[in-house]
Amino acid sequence: MAVRVVTDSNCDLPPELVARHNILVVPSVLNMDGRSYRDGPDISRAEFYRRLPQLNPLPTTSAPAAGEFEAAFRSCGSAEIIAILVAARFSAIYNAARLGAEPFGTQVTLVDSQQVSMGLGWQVLAAAEAATAGGTREEALAAVNSVKMRAVVVAALDTLEYLRRGGRASLLTALVGGLLQIKPLLEVRSAEITTLARVRTRRVVLDRLAARARSFGALEQLAVLHTAALDDARALADALADLVPEPPLIVEATAVIGTHVGPGAVGVALVTAA
Repeated sequence: MAVRVVTDSNCDLPPELVARHNILVVPSVLNMDGRSYRDGPDISRAEFYRRLPQLNPLPTTSAPAAGEFEAAFRSCGSAEIIAILVAARFSAIYNAARLGAEPFGTQVTLVDSQQVSMGLGWQVLAAAEAATAGGTREEALAAVNSVKMRAVVVAALDTLEYLRRGGRASLLTALVGGLLQIKPLLEVRSAEITTLARVRTRRVVLDRLAARARSFGALEQLAVLHTAALDDARALADALADLVPEPPLIVEATAVIGTHVGPGAVGVALVTAA
């Protein structure tokens, strides 16, 4: 039986890969200037990052309604469905998908990626490639689980102002102890956020980011992520290109992520070698 892969817009997969593998993406919701936008269909990343510095109050984000997932699953017909979603610890999206999947019983298998951005996206792509090749649901899930165990996201934030303005005080305190002038280097693995470094200059935090990426050795996959920081992302991709067999993807992170971290962030989403 055919296998269909579903995810949410936090996956950050480039549109050409989504189209190539017939991946179904359910958009998160961005609330901004008194309107609600579907992340992707209703507002482009370029427009969002252009408007972000002037927005007051900041946008807020919310999970898609359970009905959005139910409609997505129904559109898959009789196919076996694997829904791979942003870390449940960080978002209500997994729970919305769980509620939306209830009418479908065992037809839908939900996977908590325990990741964000392309840390999720690489898992989605692994499942979709297996499905495109005619693999069974079990084979696609095995591919997902293999990548999930080896996926790491490392990000250098340029500012903590957006976390502060977004009311994430508890996260701020845990990460930096309230020191708003520093630039943290953060790592996401298995739904845990770890602070790797706290520095005061952008150049140093970007150097630390590159060094951390190199510390994993040769890689199976690598994407360089950014929020309105394309030049720095390109430079990092060039510097790390020797770690992977194909040139790294360069991805502007979804507006949902940009809302929380602000512009100027640069990161990597990597999958270590098996």
